[in-house]
Amino acid sequence: MTQEKLKRVVTAAAVAGTLVVVCLLAVLLYQVIHIAVLNKRIKNVQKEIDYWTEMNETAENDLDHYLSDFYLDWAAHEKGFIYPGEK
Repeated sequence: MTQEKLKRVVTAAAVAGTLVVVCLLAVLLYQVIHIAVLNKRIKNVQKEIDYWTEMNETAENDLDHYLSDFYLDWAAHEKGFIYPGEK
């Protein structure tokens, strides 16, 4: 192999190696950005889950209150219903 051919082969290998490194870095950067975006989505979905869990608990507490005997008696009296024997 002549000196010129060897120089071309070394240059081609260096270029190929550089391209491989650049491609790998690009893929790595893409993955890091993708992970950051997914983590943000996870955080937003977790906030939504927490919000709706709290709303569900509040609604269950309200339902328990509205179905309680005390509330039903109070609401009946507010609407003018009375028990037999009351004035």
